[in-house]
Amino acid sequence: MKTSRDCLKVGFPALILFAFASIMMVAGLSPALGAPGAPIKIGVLAPSTGPFASYAKDIVDGAQHYVDEIRRDMAGHEVTLMVEDSVETRPDVTLTKARKLVELDHVDALVGLVLSSAALAVRDYVTAQKVPLIITGFAVAEDLTMEKASPYVFRATWSSAQIPAAMAKWVRQNLKVRTATLIATNSVGPQEILMAFARAFEEAGGKVVQEIYPPIGTADMAPFIAAIRRDVDVVATQVVGADGVRFVKQYDEYGLKGKIPLVDAAVAFTDVTLLPAEGESVVGTYNAQAYISTINNPQNRAFVQAFRTKYKRDPGAPAEATYVALAAIHQALKESRGIKEDGPKFLAALRKVKLDAPRGTFRFDRFQNVISDVHIGKIEHVGNQVLPRVVATIRDVDQFLGMNSEEYMKKPRLPTLKGTFGK
Repeated sequence: MKTSRDCLKVGFPALILFAFASIMMVAGLSPALGAPGAPIKIGVLAPSTGPFASYAKDIVDGAQHYVDEIRRDMAGHEVTLMVEDSVETRPDVTLTKARKLVELDHVDALVGLVLSSAALAVRDYVTAQKVPLIITGFAVAEDLTMEKASPYVFRATWSSAQIPAAMAKWVRQNLKVRTATLIATNSVGPQEILMAFARAFEEAGGKVVQEIYPPIGTADMAPFIAAIRRDVDVVATQVVGADGVRFVKQYDEYGLKGKIPLVDAAVAFTDVTLLPAEGESVVGTYNAQAYISTINNPQNRAFVQAFRTKYKRDPGAPAEATYVALAAIHQALKESRGIKEDGPKFLAALRKVKLDAPRGTFRFDRFQNVISDVHIGKIEHVGNQVLPRVVATIRDVDQFLGMNSEEYMKKPRLPTLKGTFGK
């Protein structure tokens, strides 16, 4: 029986790789170097406490799923996961937990992180410590992989403009809407996402007429929903975690479902881990993301089947991103003696990784941000579940939106303060 890893291709003939690995394993040797490698520890930073607990569970389970599939053997290195709760993505707590993983647990690499503020808090630290970090949650701030990019920071999800810009153009062209209200959690990452949507929407001939920013942890979305203009054509959102569940349910309760189309500018309230709690309220909404569990390719079908069998649920975007991040680390280890032992060679190999992942083609650009397809989904009943169904796919989207990187970075940076659009 095939595992999901069997279908995660790396561009070499499978039989040759299998035969080579088998010979080396019989000899008790590492496929990379001809000798057993030093054990490897990978730290997992996931906010298991607070409104992003469902994302954290996806991150942890995605990592564990890959490690279990390879039987803890990464190119001859025994791998161990060290998990830390970054507690509501508070930047100070995240930095403390990163220090603990690096200085006390002596991890070789880090994966995870959900919000941009948390990732920005640890960027300089991991750079100083020379510890590779692969972001596998929704930490999307452009600074992480543009002018202030670090040679030690990679991102397996997407940058703030990458997904919402594609979504905005698709919404404008396919839903035939002209005016939009924006609603985003009042945090750096969600605001950058909505500003990217706004810029692309207006470049495509639309007009943003209103912006609303509820704080993280808002217990009652009613005041914010009541403020939505009833004459707009579409409501574009980036309300995250448990806040997103409350938002979409109250949007339905206020009678707006079916009257004003609701779109998730990237993936926030429509993450697959949240859909069971939202039920019928979320049906009919649209989203865009690099990964949707209903993508129809061999890699994803195997991945979803194995994940569903093990965890009794479908994988969300953070699960797939973390699973693929560990696959990328594994691939890079085949070209080096280890993460710490052969740091420059490991990093060079990681930058060149190419995978046929559950989402589709996966590789990094020269700033170490992922290049991947963008899938537009509509939330529908799929069997006895509520899931996104892929209605369109935009191939090979990068963080520069197809522009020359130098040209893109000369443009005004994405605003992170409210009021820039909609006046």
